[in-house]
Amino acid sequence: MADFRRPPEWEQSADRHTELTDPVLTVRQLSRFEFARRPLTRIDHALVFATVKGTYDAYLPPLRPSRAEAAAKRYSAVYEVDMGVHPFRTEISLPSDNDAFEFGVIAELSWQVVDPARFVAGGHRDVPRLLMSELEQAARPVARRYAISRSAAAEEELLQAVAAQGALGSTAGLKVSWTVRLRRDRENIDHQLRLQAIDHAAAEQIHTARRGMEYDVELDRRSRAQDVLQLGRAMEYGRQQQELELRQQQWQHEQAMLESRRQVELQQIEAEKIDFYQYHLQQGGVHQWALHLAQHPEDSALVMNSMREDQLRLIQAQMDLVGQLLGGEGAENYELEGPKQLALRAVSDILNQRLPGVSPGGAPPPLLPPRATGHGPGAGADAGSGSGSGSEPESESEPGSEPDSGTGRTGEPQEARPPEPGTGPAVPPPPPQPPRPPVNGTFAGWQPPPGYGSAPVDPPQPRETAPAPDAS
Repeated sequence: MADFRRPPEWEQSADRHTELTDPVLTVRQLSRFEFARRPLTRIDHALVFATVKGTYDAYLPPLRPSRAEAAAKRYSAVYEVDMGVHPFRTEISLPSDNDAFEFGVIAELSWQVVDPARFVAGGHRDVPRLLMSELEQAARPVARRYAISRSAAAEEELLQAVAAQGALGSTAGLKVSWTVRLRRDRENIDHQLRLQAIDHAAAEQIHTARRGMEYDVELDRRSRAQDVLQLGRAMEYGRQQQELELRQQQWQHEQAMLESRRQVELQQIEAEKIDFYQYHLQQGGVHQWALHLAQHPEDSALVMNSMREDQLRLIQAQMDLVGQLLGGEGAENYELEGPKQLALRAVSDILNQRLPGVSPGGAPPPLLPPRATGHGPGAGADAGSGSGSGSEPESESEPGSEPDSGTGRTGEPQEARPPEPGTGPAVPPPPPQPPRPPVNGTFAGWQPPPGYGSAPVDPPQPRETAPAPDAS
């Protein structure tokens, strides 16, 4: 600052960051030659000089008057004016259409002195108050026309009204930029906040219910999809299970068929065994012992001893029977003629030392049973005995004649024939027939005792015709 002889009439202790309401920092009275001593102020401040004629000369920074100019114009005072930009924010209340409610207005301004001479000439001391007065004058009539709930519409019309009035502070040489925000009073704001909270809660519940329904629908769709998949899996599993059961049943059926076939084959084998052993058991002792020796050759001594004992017992039985027949007196002679001849023939066989069951030619009977071609063991036996085939021997028409059925003698069984190849399986022999009554004094159906084979016979010899029975 310059060194003046007299103190200033007005001075603010302000720097660049001080909040100002009056941009005039100092006011000094000047003598005629006082200005010329040294510079008076800072380089960024404007100087406004007052002349004796009542006019003002402004020198914007960094301009300053020269010594000759200041002396020639004879300045009487100097004003140091701050030309910086100063922000300002304030809150005011504006009435609504109802006096019970007021709008709350928040104004934010920034002002700057652009015409220092005009500002000094205007004499303003409080710049924010000047600007808010102009703002209230334009905004109050607008706010009065709106209800407290229509703050947005009131704010919009207020901005238009202030802008239509002109730039704020232009008459005082100021440049002002401003903005205004209109809002409801605190009670109305709290009420709206409560209503908004209720709306938010209701909207949240509605949204929750709606989304819950969508969730339920989606969950149901997912459950249905899972049910479809599970049903498909169950059907596929059931189909596979059914195929498996069908295969198991088919396999069991095949096994049962194989088992039945095996049982049938076993039954056929058993039937063949039965036929085989039945044939040899029906043939008598020699065939039985021959079969036993074929299977067990080590038992030859036992077989020979048994056959010898059987032969001795048979000879003894035949001798007793012959003695009874020859010495019998209970029957007529013609009735005993046939049995006596058989008895004499048996005695002849015994004397000739012929084994029972051996044919006259000495050839042993076959061990294998005949096939089912009419040559079975039953056929030969029946042919020799004259029963079982349904045909009568021819000797019945002539008394005393001997029936000829292939054996050569009455009651002698046919010689067993070996089975022919390819003639089929063995056929079991027919059951034994009861002995037939004697024809003309002969026993046509006589058979040897079971277990001893055929009776020993001689080669065929001519037989004498039996005499006719006595009429008396």
